[in-house]
Amino acid sequence: MKGQSLLIALWFLLGVAVVAWSGLRLSSAHAQLRAADTARSAVERDLSTVQRLRAQVRGVSLGRRPDGDLIGRVQRALADAGLPVSACSGVQPRADQTRPGAGVRVQTVVMTLRRLLPEEFAAWLAAWRAGDQTWRLADVQLTRVPTPTAPGTSVARGEDNRYDIALVLAAPYVEEDQ
Repeated sequence: MKGQSLLIALWFLLGVAVVAWSGLRLSSAHAQLRAADTARSAVERDLSTVQRLRAQVRGVSLGRRPDGDLIGRVQRALADAGLPVSACSGVQPRADQTRPGAGVRVQTVVMTLRRLLPEEFAAWLAAWRAGDQTWRLADVQLTRVPTPTAPGTSVARGEDNRYDIALVLAAPYVEEDQ
């Protein structure tokens, strides 16, 4: 009988050891599950951030610098707005800049639209934004153009409200390794 109760005690201890070992494994599995869930949450947040940033940075070109047809695009928007293409002048490219850490370079050009009424500029802007543009309007500065008049003559209505409009146009791009 003593041998039998010793055998039962050993089986009982073996069962307790298996249950304890299983409990430790279960605890370890729960810790791994929590760590994986935390990592998944971090990836989802990062993915959401990337999607939000991509939505904000529309028009980033991949490959070489954006094509040089900027003047043609500006003139096309002028023509689409019913304005003379001669209103575009003073095109001045700036040196490309690199956004730190992102690998994105930005090509910038300054140009002027001469002697436009506010509603003409609005029409040009609508025509400019209508197409799929790589170039984005980064800055606008309006300077009122004085209207020369001879003594005793009057200025046509609205003609005294013309502006020279300095535009800073920027095109972000990412150079791909070739």
